[in-house]
Amino acid sequence: MKVQKNRVQLSDIIKHRRKDLQREMELIPIDILKDEIESSKTDSDIIWKNSFSFKKALDKDDDVGVICEYKPASPSMGDISNITIEDALKAFEQSGASAISILTEERYFKGSLENLRSAHTLIDIPTLRKDFIVNEYQIYQAKNAGAGAVLLMNSIYPDLEEGISICNELKIDPLVECRNREDISNALNAGAEIIGINNRNLENFVVELKTTEKLAEYVPSEVILVSESGVRSKDDAIQLSEYGVDALLIGTSIMGADGYNEMLKTATNIINAVKGERIVRI
Repeated sequence: MKVQKNRVQLSDIIKHRRKDLQREMELIPIDILKDEIESSKTDSDIIWKNSFSFKKALDKDDDVGVICEYKPASPSMGDISNITIEDALKAFEQSGASAISILTEERYFKGSLENLRSAHTLIDIPTLRKDFIVNEYQIYQAKNAGAGAVLLMNSIYPDLEEGISICNELKIDPLVECRNREDISNALNAGAEIIGINNRNLENFVVELKTTEKLAEYVPSEVILVSESGVRSKDDAIQLSEYGVDALLIGTSIMGADGYNEMLKTATNIINAVKGERIVRI
């Protein structure tokens, strides 16, 4: 197994994310965010329309759900695609994606909250804010931008139980990312109802699909299990389905396709490959 060469470390990403976040918090204080969210409660067409729909979108009877991810770049791959958010969303929607993940980290992934807002206004599919969430402020940002879900990384978010509680209050689904059995136990104790297993080792960026196989047995059947990273083909998707996952989160293999038509074809082939492939974990 080949280790990808990469000068960027997770600690570097987190350090810069905290610095960038501090500027965001100074520009728009959290009280203003909360006021904007509160004032929108009476308008069902703004940020409350996707309440709790992310989890429901992944809980299919027979099919393994697919979360297509808009990811223009990454630390391990560099630039991945220059396709516009509008064209990518159109491809994801036409392919039959269950949900959409939007990278909002700017420095290393070239994402933005504006892309998340665009997704909320352009499509009815629930969206996930994918970022390095280190502060409750980012959960309120996600809600204010129209997200139906937010990624909380077990190893990074300071108080997981509190974070999940905030999500519940805001009617936004927390997808709790885990890397080992201890993370899963901690997530379940904190009240997680959606658990993601990242097949990518964030220390060396090596991808191993069997990470999902090793950890799936520790996720109860009533909890939605999402396998993240590493799906390069429909065969990979089928392999992960055999491990009992409820959904797959796929970014690079779809975003890296050459142009809109190839992106649509790639996403459609993967989504069709896992229809009827959902296995109930015991």
